[in-house]
Amino acid sequence: MDVDLVAGYLGAGKTTCILGLIAADPEPKRLAVLVNEFGEVGIDGMLLSGTTDVVELSSGCICCTLRLDFRTQIMEIAQQWKPRRLLVEPTGVATVAQLLRALQHPDLSPHVTGVRVIVIVDAVTFSERLRESPAFFTSQVAQADVLLLNKTDLVSGARVATVRAALDSLAPEAWIIPTVRGKVEGGLGTLPPPRPLHDPGEAEVLQGLESRSFELAGTSSLARLRELFGALTTGVYGVVERAKGVVLTETGWVRLDVASGLVNEEPWGPAPASRVAVIGRDLAGDALEEAFASLS
Repeated sequence: MDVDLVAGYLGAGKTTCILGLIAADPEPKRLAVLVNEFGEVGIDGMLLSGTTDVVELSSGCICCTLRLDFRTQIMEIAQQWKPRRLLVEPTGVATVAQLLRALQHPDLSPHVTGVRVIVIVDAVTFSERLRESPAFFTSQVAQADVLLLNKTDLVSGARVATVRAALDSLAPEAWIIPTVRGKVEGGLGTLPPPRPLHDPGEAEVLQGLESRSFELAGTSSLARLRELFGALTTGVYGVVERAKGVVLTETGWVRLDVASGLVNEEPWGPAPASRVAVIGRDLAGDALEEAFASLS
């Protein structure tokens, strides 16, 4: 089977992109998805469930602590489901080079025929990410076969042109595709084909992030939920890089996201449980736990 690595920093739009790629595929049931969550409570696997076969790895990163689990799951997926293609959504802190190196393990050679690296870049936060972690960011972009310049609807045309020129200088061989909500017109079939595994070189590791995960009991107040997600962008609970959740409220199930400093809300569900994950630096864990517990 071929493998597509759909990478990108926290909040760039990986899950939404994968949902679109599955929807656009003529044979979605021949796809499988392997999701790696940065935290103990899975959100992305729950969002993708029902679209195709989904396997979830949580409480670690497949490029380091879960490397053996990663290999084992790929072998099991290949042997049991025999998909045409495997989409891998790593955490927003996983390094593409380490993932490529993990795929080169001899145990996987009978199962992995080729790989395509899709890196999603947030047009809103591009300069900030490049300034904060230049080595990590540039190493991710440099490994890409395809760069999806996402959220172009949230910035000016001049900004899109500037970011695109920067990406072209960092990865001159990559396809650069501007997108809104990670939508690739025509799906995976319109992208350059997967290529044989190659030496990815050295990997830069991103440090310092932590995760807090919560399962909410009963029905939550939508007004208070909106207020709390808005507060996550202000710094009162620490530096929140990403927050996401699917929650049952008095008006029904909703999905909420914090990414690029913005809060997005849309109807969702139903889901197996109300779950929220918050990822960032110097998080006020006790205050977050108290705040989410008070929603019911």
